[in-house]
Amino acid sequence: MNNFIEIEDISEHNNKEKHLIFGYTPMCGTCKISERMLDIANEILQLPIKKIDLNYHPDFSEKNKIMSVPVLIVMNKDQETDRIYAFQSVPYLLENLK
Repeated sequence: MNNFIEIEDISEHNNKEKHLIFGYTPMCGTCKISERMLDIANEILQLPIKKIDLNYHPDFSEKNKIMSVPVLIVMNKDQETDRIYAFQSVPYLLENLK
């Protein structure tokens, strides 16, 4: 029996002009609400998105100086262009992710 957990490739969409990285932790209630808002907004925007449980990515959290969850990092290829901690509402996300 292998207890190895497959760690997903965060850089999966780094070849894309605009893509999102959503960082969360499973025990975070705000993360669940924020993820739902993000899913609704992204039904319209159709941006590539990578959702990562930050418990499994301490190096990523440290390297990117992630202060809290949930966090949405807006990327242009491999460069961060924006970061959202307070998701507020679906219209707010749509406005900020256009």
